[in-house]
Formats: sequence, C-alpha cells, structure tokens
Amino acid sequence: MALLVIQVCQGGFSAAGDSSAIDQIPSMRERVQTMQRWWGEKRERVLPAVMREQKIDVWIVRNDEADKYYNNEGPVYTSLLSADFQGRALPSIHVPDGRQAVPEFLMFVDSEGGFLYIEPRDLNEIIGLIRTFRPQKVAIGSYDNEALFSAVSRQGVSVVDSWTLGVRWLETMLPEQIESYRLVQRVANEIVAEAFSNAVIVPGETTTDDLNWWLRQRAMELGLEFENHPSIGVQRKPGNIEKYDDPASAFRHGRSGNADIVTIQCGDIVSIDADIFLLGLVTDSHQHAYVLEEGEEKVPEELVDRLRKVNQVQDACAREFRKGRTGLEIATACSQLEMPSGYLEIDAAFHPPPMYLRRFLDGGYMFSHKTYVAGMTSGPGYYPTSIVSNEHTLHLNTLYAFEPHAYVSAPGWGENGIELGMGQIVAFTKQGIDYLARSQQCHWHVVR
Repeated sequence: MALLVIQVCQGGFSAAGDSSAIDQIPSMRERVQTMQRWWGEKRERVLPAVMREQKIDVWIVRNDEADKYYNNEGPVYTSLLSADFQGRALPSIHVPDGRQAVPEFLMFVDSEGGFLYIEPRDLNEIIGLIRTFRPQKVAIGSYDNEALFSAVSRQGVSVVDSWTLGVRWLETMLPEQIESYRLVQRVANEIVAEAFSNAVIVPGETTTDDLNWWLRQRAMELGLEFENHPSIGVQRKPGNIEKYDDPASAFRHGRSGNADIVTIQCGDIVSIDADIFLLGLVTDSHQHAYVLEEGEEKVPEELVDRLRKVNQVQDACAREFRKGRTGLEIATACSQLEMPSGYLEIDAAFHPPPMYLRRFLDGGYMFSHKTYVAGMTSGPGYYPTSIVSNEHTLHLNTLYAFEPHAYVSAPGWGENGIELGMGQIVAFTKQGIDYLARSQQCHWHVVR
C-alpha cells in the first residue's frame, strides 16, 4: 500500500476570503453574456482541439440523439447548436438565412480549408459532403442511428461512435471558466458558513428542516438556484441521543437521514450536502459544523485532529489523479492508501459536477432546461445519466465534485465514529488537482 504523507495544515477557511464573494455575484444579464461568450470560445478553441485529439475529421450530430443521454434533452446536440441557429461562432457553409426550425443535423468538418460548421438538409447531402471532403474518420452517435452509420460507412471511411468525443467536448473547460468558478465555489462556501452560524442556528430550537428552507430562501434572495433540496444531517453522541426529545430511531448509527427532522442540539455535528447554480456550474458542497456543548469554548481537540487527518487523506487522494488514469484506477489507488490512526473507512468518491453550457439566450429565452453530468467518475455510473463512466480517462482542464467520504473514530462518539466527508469543486490541470476554493481546511464551522 502507498504510504500516506502527513502534512501540517496551514491556516483555515475564511468564509469571505479577502472580500465577499456574494457581493461579486454578477447580474443575470452579465451571466448570460458571459456564458454566451464562453460558448463561442469553446466552439472555436475546444471543439477543434478535442476532434484532433480523437483523430476525428468529421463529426455528425443528429437532433434526436437525446435518448442516448438523459432527461431527454440531448446535451451534446443542445450544447453545439448556435443560439440563433446561424453558426456565427465558426466559419460555416450551407446555413440557411432566417432559419427558425431546429436543424436535423449538425456537421463539423476539420478540413484543409479550415474548421467548418454545416447544417446538412438530409442524408443525401451528408453523403455528398463526405464525398467532397473525403475524411478518414467520422464520428456519429451509434444509438438508433443505423441508417446514417451504414450510409457513411459505405463511402469507404472509418466510422466510430461519437460517445467519447461528445464527453470530451462537454467536460473540457476553458481556463477562463475554471478561474470564474473559483468565485462560484466561494459563493457556495459563504452561504454554508452563514447557515452554520448563530445567525441562523439556535441550539435547541432550529430544526434540520428550518435550516433546509433557510438555505432555499437565501439562494432565492441572491438570485441563485438549488438543483436539489439541501441535505442536512445531524450526528449525535450515543450519550446525547436519549438526552433530547428527538426519537432515537432518527439516529441510525448515530446519524440522522434526509427524511428525518430533528432539532439541532448542543454537542451535535451538523453536516450539509448542498449546491447552487451559477455561471453554468452546480456546486457540490459537503461541510460540517460543531455545536459547542455547555461549558465548551472551542471545538474539542480530538475533532480538530480528525478533521486535520481527513484533509490529509483528501490531499493524498488528490495526488492519485494522474492524466490518462481511468476513474476506476484512481478510486482503486485511493482505496490502497495507508490510513492514519483513527481512520475507519474512506470512499474516494468523485464525479463531474452537473453543468449547463447556456441556460438562456442573449434575448432572455430559456435555452437549456436541464443540467448534464459528463466525464470520469469513481463509481459504476451516475444515475440517471449515461455520459459518465469510471472507464473514461482523466484529461486536463476538467472539473470534479471531489467528495471523499471519510469515517473516523473519536472519543465518546461510539463504535461507528463520525462521518467527515468533504466535498467541493476541483479542477484537474497541468499542476494536478486545484481546489477552486477549499471549503474546510482544518477548520470547523462553530455554533455556540
């Protein structure tokens, strides 16, 4: 097993950083304009790059490939379609003026004359274009697409399934996006820090349901959305479970679940799994607060120590992210790390964050109704999407909800210990894993 290198944590998490991220949330108009600019730049810079990486000369996308993916929206097609259906982000041929109907086919050609965007009218025109450009390799979605696959194959070219190419297009981020997402993660951190404070939680009065709805309301006030209802759980010492009025049945292995409404009490650990929408990114924040017992002035040292070790193991897992490894290989390497004393279990979970490329058009009309999740994951899948895989390999400039679930022992917390999984958005770049705004580096949120 690999030896875990123990490091000393430096400093802690500041909810607002140097200045409040919440105060920097762009207006809705600015968000739409920023995302439209990113979309154009991705088509100009990322699309040719990933096609060349996959050695694809022509990519043909059909407008009803949706069932191959999830939520019946077809995120690959939707993300490639021009906002005005005119293809202004790329040099184009055969794009009818004044087109209103959604085109049946999109075609991207990497030719000697440059990179082109085409909207073929039908199968016959596609075959004519194939004969004109004479590509060596063509990518086509294989789902329910036998006629197109067969017709193009008969032209003497190699035809491959476009699944990997579509994932590479969706998962690859511009450097500008990655930098902007630091702000998004900071906003999420600030909202959680506010929720995990005495401004919101009154021990003995505030319930987990109260905290859930406060988070929903706070997001609305800031012009943000939640993809899912926040998950709030309470971990309680065995000796305190009988002390308070909440039913003991709500604490399975000392932890309440999503369906349980319990009152937050002194001595509890309060855990959150929540997300926000901003600039096309859906965050995935797993953080923890400790509610001081009567007479306590600070978080007990054993809990500080356990959080420090969780951070160290998370960093060790981060070092296993190496370009070209599959999600399964990374998860396996993490499971073989030597754990420090006090560790009971770790599940090195990670998955691409839910995203959308453009939610609205410049004119304000809603364009994308759903998020997509595309890329490499640690597990067998990410229900209900089929555009993630633990066999997909790690590439540069990709994003992950990095959320190793850790279980550690601590005096007084029983044989099941406590769950201190951390979750935040990270980017994988040439420098390795980049925490875009690390949420809890050796720092507990404290409620008094």
